[in-house]
Amino acid sequence: MNYRRCKRYGFILVLALATPLLATTIQKMELQQLVTTSDSIVQGRVETVEARYEERMIYTYVSIIVDDPLKGDRRRTVLLRHMGGTIGAKTVWIPGMPQFNPSENVIVFLRNRQDGTFDVVGLSQGKFDIVNDYAVANVSGVSILDPKTGLMSERGFMEKAPLEAFKSKIRELMR
Repeated sequence: MNYRRCKRYGFILVLALATPLLATTIQKMELQQLVTTSDSIVQGRVETVEARYEERMIYTYVSIIVDDPLKGDRRRTVLLRHMGGTIGAKTVWIPGMPQFNPSENVIVFLRNRQDGTFDVVGLSQGKFDIVNDYAVANVSGVSILDPKTGLMSERGFMEKAPLEAFKSKIRELMR
């Protein structure tokens, strides 16, 4: 085998071995933990999604018009900020980071960043899409550690609950 071929296969081997390092592992959060950890919980409609360069990194800002403030200060809008996004042909993808689209209806569990913006608690676990009067969580692209069993799952999970029952449960857990 010549040097050039050896060098190419060595690079592929290093790349293959490095790939698992790109995975994100998160601890599964039950609804009680999401509620307790959150400074604010809102139901609303995504108004805008905008990616910006900051300090040589892409950050995405998501503006949500609040329809129902379930926990925290009453406000008309909340501004989320998280790493990753797309500007032109450049995309930075953070596994497990929630994705937002303009006009979608959501319930989000938020932590105040003290700079006027919020983080979503538990990465994509803290975002529930509202679809046909159901709150739907779809967590994928991450490894999930179940703290009850100590087992790891590579599949993620999906949860679905009637919207009003879900909101009632959130309010009950805040008491």
